Amino acid sequence: MKINQDYDAIIVGSGMGGMSAGAMLAKDGHKVLILEKAHAPGGCSSSYFRKGYVFESGATTLIGFDEDQPLWKLEHETGIQIPREEITPSMSVWIDGEQLTRYKNREQWIMECVRVFGNEKAQRAFWEEAFKVSDLVWKVSLKNPHFPPQKLSEWGELMTNNNPLDVWVLKYAFQSVADTMKKYGVDTHKFRRFVDEQLMITAQAKSEETPFLFGAAGLTYTNYSNFYVPGGLLEMINAIRSFIQNKGGALHTKEGVEMISREGEQFMVHTKSTRKEKFTYRAPIVISNIPVWNMKDITAGEMSEYFQEEAKDFDEAWGAITLGIATDDVYPKELPLHNQIHLEDGDTIPFTDSDSIFVSMSKPGDSVRAKEGMRTLNISTHASPELWYSMNGSYETAKQQAEDFIVKVLREKLPGFADAQIEVIHTATPVTWENWVYRKKGRVGGIPQSMARSLLKWTPHETPFKGLYLCGDTTYPGQGIPGVTLSGINVYSRIKKNHH
Repeated sequence: MKINQDYDAIIVGSGMGGMSAGAMLAKDGHKVLILEKAHAPGGCSSSYFRKGYVFESGATTLIGFDEDQPLWKLEHETGIQIPREEITPSMSVWIDGEQLTRYKNREQWIMECVRVFGNEKAQRAFWEEAFKVSDLVWKVSLKNPHFPPQKLSEWGELMTNNNPLDVWVLKYAFQSVADTMKKYGVDTHKFRRFVDEQLMITAQAKSEETPFLFGAAGLTYTNYSNFYVPGGLLEMINAIRSFIQNKGGALHTKEGVEMISREGEQFMVHTKSTRKEKFTYRAPIVISNIPVWNMKDITAGEMSEYFQEEAKDFDEAWGAITLGIATDDVYPKELPLHNQIHLEDGDTIPFTDSDSIFVSMSKPGDSVRAKEGMRTLNISTHASPELWYSMNGSYETAKQQAEDFIVKVLREKLPGFADAQIEVIHTATPVTWENWVYRKKGRVGGIPQSMARSLLKWTPHETPFKGLYLCGDTTYPGQGIPGVTLSGINVYSRIKKNHH
């Protein structure tokens, strides 16, 4: 067995958390190897090619480039330039036959809420509080790379790194978004439906379950700069990949990690490629960017027991049903690229508990993603992995019924779609997702927010095994591209501290 010892750090999985950690280490001169089992890098923030079109891994928005946000820091520190164009307004929400436009301008957004939900004084008070909390959360989270604290010294850092005047925000770790809505008098049925569906995209949970500390950022993300990556999110991953390769690192796709074991101060990482070739690498540092649920299967002994224990608390998580559709471009010019469509009150998509669908479209004229005169649409909605894994004989029928229902909703509610000719359509369920990105049970989007889980109960970035670190959406601070980027930056800070 030939052992490759060329690398200072090995990263398992090429999602945005691992890519960010890799880029930060590469800028300091560390030789990094990233191992990815799938055909394309990027995990859930990637693109794939199908029948002449480029589709995104799921319907998704992109923020985090404003000052004090994680992608701003990543670019700032490394000099990487992620190709992007700002889009404004970033999104429309279609609810009860009405279009609610998510303006970036905060005053304009408050007035839009007043137009649709009424009650100006209460709406203004609620949103002003949400902006205040969200701005502070972004600023504070970037300033505290060793969170959640794991050592006495890190508790000390929390005291010295932060302004004592910011402590007021912590009460919102114990108050849900629903509590805060009641407090400000905006808890109407229609507004709650709107808030619940927005939170399902950003927090994977509804207003009762999401602490306002996280929910504020989840509700106001459209009030920061939102971006589109021409050619698809894979181009963002490729920009980071080039940087790492130029610094002597490497990214191998179609090479999955089968086992991580320890040998003295070093880790042995055993892999198998899709061509059935086996490789072994040795390095003092390993960063896992795969979900905590997957880790017990690729570790043994104490390590495996640790991950089994960590994953036990988070046995509930969402999967997704996603559709990729290519149609001719018959959409109104002013239609935003992102649209959240509510079903009729009380309706759900078959074989899901989902009350809304989220649509992300390619930009008109993006000739990498769609040929001239055509557009691609990515549609996502939440689904229970357990249900889709228990279908057996009825799986194909259920999948077709979900697809037909979603297409019918688009024809009724997405402007222009009723006149569109569908050239390509394919549907993926949690089962498909597990085959694509190898996440256990096809769970995507991390761990749902929960009032029962305190800030300190998040899976930490540092494990009890010296040199083994975790990032990605099942660690603090959770899901979304800015969230996982922050987790990668935090892992880098820990490594810098522990392995000077």
